[in-house]
Amino acid sequence: MTRQLASVQKIVDIQPIPGADKIEVATVLGWQVVIAKTDGFRIDDNVVYVEIDSILPPKPEFGFLKERKYRIKTIKLKKQTSQGIVFPLSILPKGKYNEGDDVTEIIGAKKYDPAADQEAKLMAERQAREKNKIAKFLMRYNWFRNLFAKNNRSTFPSFIKKTDESRIQLFPNICEDEKDTLFEISEKLDGQSGTFFLVKSRNWFGKKTYKFGVCSRNFLLNKPDNSSYWTIARQLNIESVLRELIKDANWICLQGEILGTGIQGNKYKIDGYDFYDFYAFNLALPDEQVDWETMRYTLPTFGIKVVPYLDRYFRLKPTIQENVGYAKGQSVVADIKREGVVVRNYVKNLSFKIVNPDFLLEYGDE
Repeated sequence: MTRQLASVQKIVDIQPIPGADKIEVATVLGWQVVIAKTDGFRIDDNVVYVEIDSILPPKPEFGFLKERKYRIKTIKLKKQTSQGIVFPLSILPKGKYNEGDDVTEIIGAKKYDPAADQEAKLMAERQAREKNKIAKFLMRYNWFRNLFAKNNRSTFPSFIKKTDESRIQLFPNICEDEKDTLFEISEKLDGQSGTFFLVKSRNWFGKKTYKFGVCSRNFLLNKPDNSSYWTIARQLNIESVLRELIKDANWICLQGEILGTGIQGNKYKIDGYDFYDFYAFNLALPDEQVDWETMRYTLPTFGIKVVPYLDRYFRLKPTIQENVGYAKGQSVVADIKREGVVVRNYVKNLSFKIVNPDFLLEYGDE
């Protein structure tokens, strides 16, 4: 599913907030959003809904967001969590709009993605380490980091699925539609997504060879370097592991979360400069996605950890908000709130994430 940062959606419910005279809570898709009573929104109204992790342009109609740098994030008002913001359709140019229309480009919304910025920064900084003072100074600018890193990366491989699960709130009917489905649950970790793959090929003499690849979340990193991605590849000898596991398949892919120094504030307190930890969350072959149960018993024999496994026989709770409540709790990896959970059924090839709003409230400014 392509993420729509701003879209036309229907208000499906409005409820009062205890102790609040001027605000109430509206439900849009599966999100709960605080609205002002004076805005006059009603159930079944079509509105422009803007998701969290969006940045709006500095236009007069968004001026009230100036102090927040025009960023939409999870907030709490009168003990009510609010995720996103709604506007009347009047903020759009005149025309006919239907429920579900993507209006991201129309209103100029952009994605707030510090992980992607950090991805580019880390790659460039690793290459520029020990370089001259001018290069170090220029490394603070995006244009220089992008130029410097350009020759060391290329397009993410098309045969591999990128690691970006959709949130449960984007599936407002899922609790009813999948009420009898059994899901597997793992902890979602807040780190840096890395992808490692091995592809079989033949050389000019017909001899079988292998191509090993290392990827950040968005790019194939062509040359070995000191980035966290290649460091983990060497640290865990991932190429050799994949050679053991590929068997008769044409390719194999291992994906996971990298934690450590300089990554998302190192919330999990991985010690040491340039020291990283890795937790696998996906092992895939051309016709098979290996389930967590198999990964739990296979990968650790090669010294590779797997994301914490929470439940093998989970049934969705009746409402999205109850499932969000389930996602709250402490991390298995460190003494912090967990970011959330990933929910997956391998038979149906169905997966999504449930993010803990308490985690977003605590770390939302990082």
